[in-house]
Amino acid sequence: MFPTLFRRMAASAKEPLLRRAPLSVVNNPYKARKVWPPNFKELTVQQQLRFEKKYKRRIMLASRSPRWEKGVKLAQLITIVAALVWILFYSEFEWWGQKYKPSEEIRRKTNYLFGVVDPEKRYERRKDAPPPPPPKGEEESK
Repeated sequence: MFPTLFRRMAASAKEPLLRRAPLSVVNNPYKARKVWPPNFKELTVQQQLRFEKKYKRRIMLASRSPRWEKGVKLAQLITIVAALVWILFYSEFEWWGQKYKPSEEIRRKTNYLFGVVDPEKRYERRKDAPPPPPPKGEEESK
C-alpha cells in the first residue's frame, strides 16, 4: 500500500500544470457553440427580437440579488408594524368623527414592555423565590 502511494507521489504529472493554467480564447478546451452576441445585421427581425428577449432575461437574472430583496422586504415589514404600533398605542387622532386616545394604562404597559421592566415592580420578589442573601456588612446570627 505505502510503496504504491510513494511511487505515485514521486511520479511527475502527465501534463505540466503551468501549461494548462492560463486559458485564453486560443487554448480554451471548451469552445462555444454559438457566437455571442450575434451579428444582428445578418438576422431576421424575429431572430433579433428573440435575442433581445434572451439578453434582457439574462441581464435581469444576473442583476437579481435575493439577500437584498429579502432585506428590503424585512425593512418594509418592520416599518409598517412600527407605524401601526405607534398609531394604535401613542397617537391621538379623530377616527370617523370620534376622538381616539389610547388609555394611559396601555401606554404605561407598552413603555415598560407589558410590565416586565416596570420601575414600580423592579424590587419585588416572586413568591416562590428563595429568600435573599443577607447583606455583607452584617454578621450572621449564631
